[in-house]
Amino acid sequence: MADILPFKGILYNHDKIKDLRRVVTPPYDIITPEQQEMYYKRDEYSMIRLDLNKELPDDTENNNRYTRSAGYFSKWLSDQILIHDDRPSLYFYELIYQTPDDGQKVMKGFIALCRLEEFGKGKVVPHEYTLSKPKSDRLNLLRSCQANLSFIFSLYSSPAGRINKAFEGSIANTPPLEVPDDNGYRHRLWSVNDPALIDLVKRELKDQTVYIADGHHRYEASLNYRNEAREKAGASAGEMPSDYVMMYFANMDEPGLTILPTHRLIYDVPEPKLKGLYASLKKNFMLKDFDFSSGKEKEARQKLLEAMKKGGPKDHLFGLYIKNGNRYTLLSLKDEAILSNITPDKPFSWRRLDVSILQTLILENILGFSEESIRRQENLYYVKDFHDAIEKAGSGAYQAAFLLNPTKIEEIKEVTSTGERMPQKSTYFYPKFLTGLVMYKF
Repeated sequence: MADILPFKGILYNHDKIKDLRRVVTPPYDIITPEQQEMYYKRDEYSMIRLDLNKELPDDTENNNRYTRSAGYFSKWLSDQILIHDDRPSLYFYELIYQTPDDGQKVMKGFIALCRLEEFGKGKVVPHEYTLSKPKSDRLNLLRSCQANLSFIFSLYSSPAGRINKAFEGSIANTPPLEVPDDNGYRHRLWSVNDPALIDLVKRELKDQTVYIADGHHRYEASLNYRNEAREKAGASAGEMPSDYVMMYFANMDEPGLTILPTHRLIYDVPEPKLKGLYASLKKNFMLKDFDFSSGKEKEARQKLLEAMKKGGPKDHLFGLYIKNGNRYTLLSLKDEAILSNITPDKPFSWRRLDVSILQTLILENILGFSEESIRRQENLYYVKDFHDAIEKAGSGAYQAAFLLNPTKIEEIKEVTSTGERMPQKSTYFYPKFLTGLVMYKF
């Protein structure tokens, strides 16, 4: 069962921090070094000092980015810059944002504590593979601060939508804490401690499978931290605060969720393989070129983008741009029957993912990448924006760009239900939540 609890969240003290926009930040893993510096300068109490403290040349084992985070955290609590909520609560979090294709959308969900479970032994299910370096980073931060400074983003399925309806009824006459972000998106938060509502949420999630959408590294780091805490406390310790992790729960059956693709750039591939790429693709893909040798590059690019969007469920479509070329190419898998001959140890739902097709038929079979090198991100760079991927491929630093359509929520359900995980960077859930609205201290 998905076991959840209300908790006394740690919040910024509005009497001392008048403008929350100055102190909240995006998630740590999408912040560039330039943005990190900007957040440092924006406010002395910015979350950047807790969640993504700077590395310094003279860092030591006892004085480093993690110990500095812990020092700030302790002092801000002592000075009441950060304060505990009065009562154990669930936190309803609504995010109003814009998308290029669908206009305004509203993501709705709630923040609670979720009992940590080993993958494969409970109702909390991962959907992607993780890397060791980010897990080590987040584990070190947990050890120093003994707190969740940001939450895991998870999904559950509820076509009836009873949980969000109950929250909306409960907060109908209560003004939210509202914070606009740097994109102009509106983040709205309510603290809800109604016992009847909390019981309803627990009942609704009791038999639900919870899919981790974003935060795999933080979840696995929390598992490791929990195990360390249990070992230190001994077998007789009973339930501990570190047995839980702060998590956001969104209903995947509601329209507020957006999944964006993550495009692949390749580099340092031997030139003979790159030169033979176009011809090799013809074995399994139909190729359609959008030529711009006589100019009109923007028109060719737009035609590729529009063509990629027109595919049906079985039309596995990809875009390709090769460095110094004068064409964009639409790749279309000739027949799904081709997939029966690849990765026989994987379920068919995994094999028919566009990211899996790209990985197996192109990156591995044609370019010679290994599954392990892909996991280590060797010869691969990931880009979220379609146009940015093309620009980077044309800049000379990369040899080619492979452009993808978004993974569908139904595909995530199908793959994870088999116990399999999707390839890395299969999904980019959008929008991103703010770090700093609520925290959880063990």
